[in-house]
Amino acid sequence: MCGRGGLNYSWKRVYSYLNILDEPPEGGQHRLNVAPSGRKGGEVSWTRIPSCRSHDGIRRLDPLVWPLVPHWAHGQLPKYATANCRSEPGQAFSTTVAKKPAFRTAWKRSQRCLVPFSWFYEWDQRTRPKQPYRVTPADGDLLVMAGLWDRSEAPEGDAIESFTLVTTEPNRLLRDIGHHRAPVILEPEDFETWLTGSPGEAERLLRPPADGTLMAEPVTKAVNNPGYEGEDLQP
Repeated sequence: MCGRGGLNYSWKRVYSYLNILDEPPEGGQHRLNVAPSGRKGGEVSWTRIPSCRSHDGIRRLDPLVWPLVPHWAHGQLPKYATANCRSEPGQAFSTTVAKKPAFRTAWKRSQRCLVPFSWFYEWDQRTRPKQPYRVTPADGDLLVMAGLWDRSEAPEGDAIESFTLVTTEPNRLLRDIGHHRAPVILEPEDFETWLTGSPGEAERLLRPPADGTLMAEPVTKAVNNPGYEGEDLQP
C-alpha cells in the first residue's frame, strides 16, 4: 500500500509538470511525513493534499482530503482504511472495484485525479522492527499517482471532497525491499487519459511502476511517528 509520503515542491514546478494553466502562487509544499487523516482525542485531524482534477477539460489543483470519505458517509471519516484502493492481479479493475462499496461509485462516475508526491514510504515486512524506506523517482522528478475522488455531504451542509490512491502489484525494487504493493504511478503522457479517458482506457494504465524508475533508501525509524518531520527525512 501507500500510506505515507512527502511533498517537497514549488507550486511553479507542480503546475508546470501537471500542465495546469492557472498562474501558480508563490511558495510550495514542504511536508516530509504526510499521513492520511486520523482521529486524535476523539477529534479528526484532516489531511489535505493538492490533487489535480479536470474541470470541464481544464486542469486545476484542489486540496482534497486523504483518505477517501465515501459519498454515503455523511462527511465522516470511515472506521476502516480507505487510503488505498487495490487492483488485483489477473482481474479487471472494474470487476474488483465493483465489490468495494467505498470506491465503486467514484470509479463508475469516472471521478479520477492525479496526486503529486515527491516520495513515499514503505516498510520492509520481513524485518523486526520493520525498516522504513523512502522511495523516490530515479530521475529526481515528481511521482504522480492515480487517484479516485468522491464528495460527501455532512448533515450540517458542509461537503468533504477526498481521494484514495489506486495500488497494484510491486515492481522489482519494492519486492526487493520486502513490500507487496505499489501505487500506480502515471507518466505525463498518461495524465489526460487518466483524468478524462474512458474507464477501459484508464484501466489499462493500472500497472506496476517500470523497473528502473524508482530508488529506495532506508530512513530513520522515527518516521513511524506520523508527527515526525525531521529534516533527515529529506533526500
